[in-house]
Amino acid sequence: MFAREVGPPGPHILHSSLWTQLGPAGLAFAMILESAGIPVPSEVILPIVGVLVGRGVLGFWPEVLLMAVMQTVGSWVGYGIGYYGGRPLALRFGRYVMLEERSLARAEGWFERYGPVTVFFARFLPVLRTFISWPAGFARMGAVRFTVYTFLGAIPWTAALIYVGVWLGPKLPQIEPVLSHYNLLIGVVVVLVVIAFFVVRSRRR
Repeated sequence: MFAREVGPPGPHILHSSLWTQLGPAGLAFAMILESAGIPVPSEVILPIVGVLVGRGVLGFWPEVLLMAVMQTVGSWVGYGIGYYGGRPLALRFGRYVMLEERSLARAEGWFERYGPVTVFFARFLPVLRTFISWPAGFARMGAVRFTVYTFLGAIPWTAALIYVGVWLGPKLPQIEPVLSHYNLLIGVVVVLVVIAFFVVRSRRR
């Protein structure tokens, strides 16, 4: 998938943890999940793609366009739910992807205030970029217009994060020994953060 045969990447942390397990198709699919509302952070996935671009495994612009397309495909899920099921179905489905009503209300407020162009600009804002598709569906925004705005808005965000990975790639040999030394501590912190998130969320309910 837009890969060039230039030999395998080196044994770096990012390579071993995600590239080996997911591959180009897996990274692209992760972007579909992220735009569909599944909590898969593009701020992590896209720089990994950038590292591979910097190593010559993938091409920059082909990957930017591919990942923008994948985000657009994922956005169709929220748009379709909003278009055909309205707010009740969105809230019912949203509980499975950790969509809180206040996040949806925020996205609705932006859409009502700025109109369909919000679909474009929301791609640059955390949380809002994931859930703006739902109120676009509520408002019965035209499918073609929604698709065009979503795709065009995804390109700058995607290009910027992939470039971060290109820039970060050569610095990994200096960073990895530090990360390796604190692997256990980092893992414990991540687990505690996830547990705290679900505890706080359940208490709010």
